[in-house]
Amino acid sequence: MAEVTEILCPICHRPNLRRAKFCQHCGHDVVLNNDQPSDDRRYVITRIIKRGGQGAVYEGIDQHGRVYAIKEMLDRFADPKERAEAVARFNAEAELLQQLRHPRIPRVYSHFTDEGRHYLTMDFIRGEDLEQILEREGRIDEQRVLRWADEICDVLSYLHGKGFIYRDMKPSNVMIEPSGDVKLIDFGIAKLFKPTERGTQIGTPGYAPPEQYQGLATPQSDVYALAATLHHLLTGRDPTQELPFSFPPARTLVPTISERTSAALERALQKAPTDRFATMDEFRAALIPSTKPQPVQVRVVPKPAPAASAARPAVSPSQAAPATTVSPAIPQSPPASASGTTIQSPKVPPRRSPARFIGWFFVLGLIGLILLATFATVTRPDWLTLIIDPVSGDNTNSSFGEPLQVTYELEITVPSHATDEEILAAFREAFRARVQQEYSGRAQINQNIPISYFGKPEQIEESNDQITYRARLIGTIWVRK
Repeated sequence: MAEVTEILCPICHRPNLRRAKFCQHCGHDVVLNNDQPSDDRRYVITRIIKRGGQGAVYEGIDQHGRVYAIKEMLDRFADPKERAEAVARFNAEAELLQQLRHPRIPRVYSHFTDEGRHYLTMDFIRGEDLEQILEREGRIDEQRVLRWADEICDVLSYLHGKGFIYRDMKPSNVMIEPSGDVKLIDFGIAKLFKPTERGTQIGTPGYAPPEQYQGLATPQSDVYALAATLHHLLTGRDPTQELPFSFPPARTLVPTISERTSAALERALQKAPTDRFATMDEFRAALIPSTKPQPVQVRVVPKPAPAASAARPAVSPSQAAPATTVSPAIPQSPPASASGTTIQSPKVPPRRSPARFIGWFFVLGLIGLILLATFATVTRPDWLTLIIDPVSGDNTNSSFGEPLQVTYELEITVPSHATDEEILAAFREAFRARVQQEYSGRAQINQNIPISYFGKPEQIEESNDQITYRARLIGTIWVRK
């Protein structure tokens, strides 16, 4: 970030020198959180991001130069008692927001009153919101929307678990960072400073469900509003320009949308809360196919002993065992021994050239194959197991099913000086431990496909020279039958 040379007055918004303590134009104090400080941070405003009837959002820095978003809530109360109650609610909700720790929620740092104005400071998020993306691109590809939906469901489920109802889900409240990650912004705290009026709605028309027009909000209300947002993203149909609570099935508007997605949205957009998904996790499961693998169950039928003669006894269909695994036939292959594959070398014709050399090469190749099979039998590395077992015909030793992709969201704590390579190594170790825990030692990780990030790791806590990160990782495993 370039060095800050000018700061803005929080009252008249005119520029001042960086070192100024008071505005050279109106004389007001330009340093925030020094009137009734809530902590040791002191802020100055560097840029106006947005101003409206309820307040403003600024970019600012603290005394150490760290960048923040600074929200100002305007006080519209005429009754001193209502004002005191609103300030108390503001402080209580701000303190709750400060306790939230999630990679898709901007962290709240300070909340304070300065010269009669109420402020909240949080992480500054760079990127653009979904409303801006919609205006530029029109409707958006389903896979891209589902990736965002997965992250939004995750953060809303977290909020519900903490006792929060978001109440104002809409495209403009979802930021997409340059990395592609989602951030949920604007927790509606400014509404605490709006005087209470009978019939005042909570939420945004077009996205808010019917019950919010009566001042009611539940987790099912967030389900509806998120579905309305996703419907807008997928179809390009702006619900604020249509009849209230009217959402045609998404698939009738855009036939390429999958039946699964369209059906999940249709249920989530029901007018009665009881007809929707009960929780955000249920909506997420209906909307997005699960990536969690299920253990593969396979019955392997032992090979029958060789018959003494060519005649075979008749077997009725009811007595026949179903065969689930078939080994590829290898022409002229003798039976396998306990230690590997034993193959008799063909006789090499004496004193015949070049057949003599071809025979020797064949013998050496067979010896190499035997050594490879023996190595696989003793060490059983995953990549050799998958090659040797079909060749040897030893289905009883072929203990792994098809490769499966799994993803986990993990947290690690490392020293604050850890490098990117050390952080990735710690995440990979946590991934291996999670695989062993979930599959009770029955799974092996494919070392040929490295465990990698699915998204970007994010810092969620820092204390005592330790930093805690959260990230989603993806890897490929084999599960024992």
